[in-house]
Amino acid sequence: MGYLRRAAVLATATLLGAAAAITAAAPAQAAPMSIDFNNVTGTTHLAKPNVDVTVPTSSVKTMIDLDTKTVTGSVNLSDLTAKLKLANLIGVTSTVKIVPVGDLSGTIDLGASKLSTTSKFTLQVTNVHKDALPKLNLVKKGCRTVRPSTLTLNNTSPVELFKPITMEGTYTIPPFTGCGLLTPLLTLLLSGPNNTMKLDLI
Repeated sequence: MGYLRRAAVLATATLLGAAAAITAAAPAQAAPMSIDFNNVTGTTHLAKPNVDVTVPTSSVKTMIDLDTKTVTGSVNLSDLTAKLKLANLIGVTSTVKIVPVGDLSGTIDLGASKLSTTSKFTLQVTNVHKDALPKLNLVKKGCRTVRPSTLTLNNTSPVELFKPITMEGTYTIPPFTGCGLLTPLLTLLLSGPNNTMKLDLI
């Protein structure tokens, strides 16, 4: 009887020891981190008119999971003001709203110092006026691109959490719709590939 009791105690101790060893060996799961960039600035280069447009102070909110190396979040870019020339003669100013379509997604690898994000958006033109007549809006309400643009940004500076990161990428501007008489003109002036975006995430 004493032998059986000692054997049972020994077996229990062995099992407990094995369980403790497995628990100690298992890597700890890091909780996803919420990191918000509230002073995002940058520029976008519009390829067709060959114009640089400033991106005013904007925000990007992210949730980073270092275990799965994934990034999710949302992008809220401020309205853009683009100054263009019609027929290289008439100066016009356009106000463009960047409307997100869905959430931001991406990947992060701190060891390799790599960050990549993808987001989709439509371009909504809310105002077009001649510089000589700033109060006369030439565009109809509802003027926008016919489908979303896809923007993939990759880091061009080291990726360190809680430090500024510079991201760059390209996107295509689709044709416009719902702009009244300006629809074909805006498509002619703006629509096309190889537009670039550079953002400083701060």
